[in-house]
Amino acid sequence: MTEKQFNPFLFYSSQLQALFVSAAKQKNPALWLYENNARTSLFMLEALTRLHDNAFDETFLNKWHMRFKKLEDEFGLLDYYIAFEKEFKSNKNITKPILTNFTQNAEFVSGRINSRLNDKEWLSGKLLNFNVKLGQYTLFYDEEHVAELRYVIEKEIEKIKSVALKLNYSFTEIELEVHEMRRKLRWISIYAQALNGLIQAKPTSEKVKYTTNYLTKDIVKSPYNKLPIKPEKTAIMEYDSDSFFALSWVIKELGILKDNGLRIEALSNAIQQVEKTDEQSSTEKAIVLLGVKKDAMQVILKQASDMIYNFIAKDKILDTILIKK
Repeated sequence: MTEKQFNPFLFYSSQLQALFVSAAKQKNPALWLYENNARTSLFMLEALTRLHDNAFDETFLNKWHMRFKKLEDEFGLLDYYIAFEKEFKSNKNITKPILTNFTQNAEFVSGRINSRLNDKEWLSGKLLNFNVKLGQYTLFYDEEHVAELRYVIEKEIEKIKSVALKLNYSFTEIELEVHEMRRKLRWISIYAQALNGLIQAKPTSEKVKYTTNYLTKDIVKSPYNKLPIKPEKTAIMEYDSDSFFALSWVIKELGILKDNGLRIEALSNAIQQVEKTDEQSSTEKAIVLLGVKKDAMQVILKQASDMIYNFIAKDKILDTILIKK
């Protein structure tokens, strides 16, 4: 691999390694990494190893994909406890013992992350081994190489459509269905950032009426939806611009609904642990404390179901996002 060869992996591994170097000097490396957005770099490396492993079936990539995923999952759990604790602090109806439950869980997960960071040598140069291994792996992003990546994304899109159809576009659970559907959709969007320019947005040639539902000002103007510039001397694939914005919109809106549902579940779980109540009683109390309607969860699931039906079955956004060769 020459020094000038394009390599999206190294772009993000360099970011993450710099964070690890700084984190090693901190009293609580896990919390410092969380507060300094290390999760984003982990997401990007997880996306890249996931995509390339599915395309080329390399043992080395599979191993690193699992390593990035395990660490990112832990930071996701830490975020869950910290974010809800912060939010619930402003609710005067929620007692201190319940808030303490979130604090304790966050501290437990933080300690577990610190153990992993040390035991797996993340803070002492583990990523440098990844970079060395990459040097032995052929990464020429020519037409053939990019076509393989494109094929994987194509198959992921088809799988998302199949899952939605199997569910009959009707969600019954927040975590296992709404959250999982959002995760699947989010990968399609994350690839566009993680590949660092290998995916370009192509202006939509034929406008359709439904786009006004998705192309809100905050979505179109969001810096997160501005794709990296095309690298030199590589092939690329293209996303339809309006479809990409629509995908970003549905990820954002599903995220809001998912959080609304998880908020009830998170508080219910904490009540159950602290007050030793059953699931039904704790959920009923959580609904009262949050000041939402009794049927709030059913309404959330219905809204998410309608959103996915319109996005996938009615407006067929996933059919147009990846521009066909």
